[in-house]
Amino acid sequence: MTDPAKQIEKLRNEIRHHDYLYYVEAKPVISDQEYDRLFNELKELESEHSELITPDSPTQRIGDSLTEGFKAVEHPFPLRSLENSYSEADLLDFHRRVLSGLENEIPEYACELKFDGVSILLHYEQGKLVGASTRGDGTHGDDITSNVKTIKSLPLQLNSRDFKALLPSDFYVRGEVFMKLNDFRQFNELRLQAGESVLANPRNTVAGSLKLLDPAQVARRPLSIVCYALENPRGITFATHSEGLHALRSYGLPTSPYFRVVKTIEGVIEFWREWEAARDDLPFEIDGIVVKVNSLAHQKTLGLTARAPRWAMACKFAARQARTKLNKISVQIGRTGILTPVAELEPVPLGGVTVKRATLHNFEEIERLDLREGDTIILERGGDVIPKVVGYDPELRPKGLRRYRPPQACPFCKSPVEKVEGEVALRCTNPRDREAVKRQIEHFASRSALDIEGLGSESVVQLVDKELVHDAGDLFKLKLGQIAALEGFAQKSAQKLLDGLEAAKNKPLERLIFALGIRHVGQTTARSLAIRFGSIDMLKQATA
Repeated sequence: MTDPAKQIEKLRNEIRHHDYLYYVEAKPVISDQEYDRLFNELKELESEHSELITPDSPTQRIGDSLTEGFKAVEHPFPLRSLENSYSEADLLDFHRRVLSGLENEIPEYACELKFDGVSILLHYEQGKLVGASTRGDGTHGDDITSNVKTIKSLPLQLNSRDFKALLPSDFYVRGEVFMKLNDFRQFNELRLQAGESVLANPRNTVAGSLKLLDPAQVARRPLSIVCYALENPRGITFATHSEGLHALRSYGLPTSPYFRVVKTIEGVIEFWREWEAARDDLPFEIDGIVVKVNSLAHQKTLGLTARAPRWAMACKFAARQARTKLNKISVQIGRTGILTPVAELEPVPLGGVTVKRATLHNFEEIERLDLREGDTIILERGGDVIPKVVGYDPELRPKGLRRYRPPQACPFCKSPVEKVEGEVALRCTNPRDREAVKRQIEHFASRSALDIEGLGSESVVQLVDKELVHDAGDLFKLKLGQIAALEGFAQKSAQKLLDGLEAAKNKPLERLIFALGIRHVGQTTARSLAIRFGSIDMLKQATA
């Protein structure tokens, strides 16, 4: 009979090997079905022999329990930020300072892409991932180990593939968590299908994902990671930054292939301009390059300021722009009744996407930019995936274009609009506005709220338009026959929605409070209120 411990370890090593081939080398040698078979076999064996489960097992990426917030951790060394350069003149000044600090000894420079994500610190002991934290204020960060363990491209157990004897017993890794553009688009499509709002850009999505309290929710988000610096390897020394990167890759950690060592500052400028021109060809967002003095001895000589190393600089890209025609300014309404102007555009390619619409944020922004329907407007896409309108081309403005006037009545229900003191937004004064009610119910049922299975945005539209529901509470009065009569529903799917509504009654209080869509009450505040009051009845009795 096969020893379960040996069989479990064999399966773990097989899965880790295939994870490395798939996520790091991008050269899988088995099908998804074969991988799933190995993974499920391991899960089954571990369930039969729970005493053999270890924290670094591939099955333990997703935690089962919710975290009651994040513990603050002190970093073992300061995590400094980088000085920014926006011009060749800035970069040449940096080079002169480096030469001065090295007493005119000529340095090599390591050039790499600046991924537009969230910086984290990883800690490995005896090859096992034992900690992960956010950068925070540079000296303290949040312990996000459970969430980071869900990132499938990050190995929980390391093995050096080139020189096993050089795997340090204890070391740290600087990394950047990011989301590939195609993964981000697909994730947003799933949110739309679930009746949830579209997220603005990959970077903010990553930041929000890492702060979710449920690791199982994080695991559903397609996060990636790139490791860019090896820190404090116990018992091992490297001569250069590039040697450290090679070591990271040999340990099985994902590193960037877009890396170059150059011997002149002109080589740095060439790398910078090369990737500024080619950044749209990449499957992920970058907002510049990072240049570092390659020699670790030179880095030590140059030292650090209180804020940043003297041996590195971030070279940022200019924001991308495009011009197109503003066909119309339309208005959309949110769940709290806020009216938001939207620019309807002649489709234009920008940063790898075709842009047809762009938010104008509020009506004061239209007045500030003096935008008029028919203008040739200027779109800009900086760090965000969603472009913004930054102005218009006065030379291309046709004569006779009228100034835009904000609506005096709600475009949807014709009720008066109001501007609340201290806010720039216009709001519909009708609490029963049908379009706003749809947004409220979509929020109520969304994955981050009560996660009502079977209730997507199309279903919400039908329920409200047919006057079967007038608010979120009416959902729980629906009958099987009413749902089954809706377009796209049958008896089975109608029962699925009823089951989803029944399951929603047992969701945690904090999710119910968030689902209610109270102004200024986000997920964090909802959690605090749930802890403070314990029940909806107690919350209703609360006073200011």
